[in-house]
Amino acid sequence: MINSSSINLNSYFCSIFTMSIVVISLICSEAFPIQQAKEPLRGHLTRVTIQNDNDYLLGIHCKSRDDDLGFHILAKGELFGWKFHVNFRYSTLYFCGFSQGQIKKGVFEIYRANRDFYRCANCTWKAEKDGVHGYTDNPKKGNLFYSWLK
Repeated sequence: MINSSSINLNSYFCSIFTMSIVVISLICSEAFPIQQAKEPLRGHLTRVTIQNDNDYLLGIHCKSRDDDLGFHILAKGELFGWKFHVNFRYSTLYFCGFSQGQIKKGVFEIYRANRDFYRCANCTWKAEKDGVHGYTDNPKKGNLFYSWLK
């Protein structure tokens, strides 16, 4: 036969144990609040720099789907650059329109993650006489990526 006082005692200890777990959980949740993600998942930091190596003023307007970096005019030797985190889907894309006064020189993909992620973390572009040259993290020799339209 089971003693009713031992059942009540077991029930009492189970209740105390359960209440203790609840209280400890509440205290921990207040002491260590979960940080809400303020930004989406981010990849590595990438820097893009464009340099004008032409003798004329070069207009540049760069954007992505989410960011419009504005219109900038670069004299010979001047730089324009920005940095960003590549998104986790590797679909980050920045494109820039180039102009010389009223003459449109072209709109080109300056950073495309599926092309540039492993090519460069510091992506340098130089606007030269024949077009836009891209450089890797080893900036000794660039390749002509885009020829000017005019």
